[in-house]
Amino acid sequence: MRGRIPLVFAFIYLCGFRCSLPWQEEAPGFLSIASYNVQNLFDDKDDGLEYPEFSLGGGRWNAELYRKRLKNVGEALACLGEDRGFPDILCLVEVEGLSVLEDLSSGPLKKADYRWAACGGPDTSPVRCALLSRYPILRARSHGLMDAGGFGPGRDVLEVELALGGEGAPRRLIVFVCHWKSRREGEAATEPARRAAAGLLNARMAELAAGSPEALMMVCGDFNESPDEFERSGRRYPTALMPDPKEAVDGRYENLAEDWYEEALTITNSASAARLESGRVVLFSPWAGQAGYSYVYKGAGERLDGFLLGPGFADGKGLEYDSFCIGNDPTLLSSSGSPLAWTGASGYSDHLPVACRLVFAD
Repeated sequence: MRGRIPLVFAFIYLCGFRCSLPWQEEAPGFLSIASYNVQNLFDDKDDGLEYPEFSLGGGRWNAELYRKRLKNVGEALACLGEDRGFPDILCLVEVEGLSVLEDLSSGPLKKADYRWAACGGPDTSPVRCALLSRYPILRARSHGLMDAGGFGPGRDVLEVELALGGEGAPRRLIVFVCHWKSRREGEAATEPARRAAAGLLNARMAELAAGSPEALMMVCGDFNESPDEFERSGRRYPTALMPDPKEAVDGRYENLAEDWYEEALTITNSASAARLESGRVVLFSPWAGQAGYSYVYKGAGERLDGFLLGPGFADGKGLEYDSFCIGNDPTLLSSSGSPLAWTGASGYSDHLPVACRLVFAD
């Protein structure tokens, strides 16, 4: 695993100097985080890395369409119904780079007052994972995946540490933003690529948790598989998201090979059951008990986008998990119920935005 430091900057020059920081203002009571795959959001400048349909020279992409796409991203995020208009922390998948983040923050998301941003991935990547925040970024790094299960280098994972404030030392939250391999070549055939990404995350989170047991960590983005993928696959092969063996009342997971969990993230249905166990992180999926979907694959609703919360979000200290929602406003849906994808001249994204709310317990 190799690390690269992406460009991290404060939007001071975009919103003007302000002396107060979030924790110096009135306590917000809660914190909202959204994740949104914006479906190949390129800017209106050619740098040679664009997909052909987003090249200015191709005749199908221009500055006017770019501005329309930016506006549509703002409209989609407004459908999450946040009390403050937009989430406090916004994780984005499939953005070209920092120029798009600047244009979003100074345009349709200006009222969100995002002062900090991080963008992962190498400069040669057409689309990347990114994060916009009202809270200061303490550090950020991009984890490269050299071998994605036989599919060559995988997409980088963006790691961002945020200062949330509080008495004494500021509360800190570590957010991983990821975009795992799609299932275009088949679910089983591409599973090793997603497991490679999950293995990278498990190793990094276990390392952080062992060194700082109090660290609050979460993973978000487009996983390209549902939290219950192992059951959906008929338990025929190990998946990147594996069920917590302790939640199997009939013992059906007890005899699974240990190495099935080595390159996987273990999923629990209870926030209080998230834990670090024998070098393995067990993460809570807010999709547990929730209806709905964020993507439609082969005519069926899928829960590909979301959050996975580590230990500490249900211990009555600091930051607690509260709720989860899907931006499934009719505006964002086609007549068949699928996300209204961008088609070249109109639409939003082939994914729906999702959000979770955390509350400050002290």
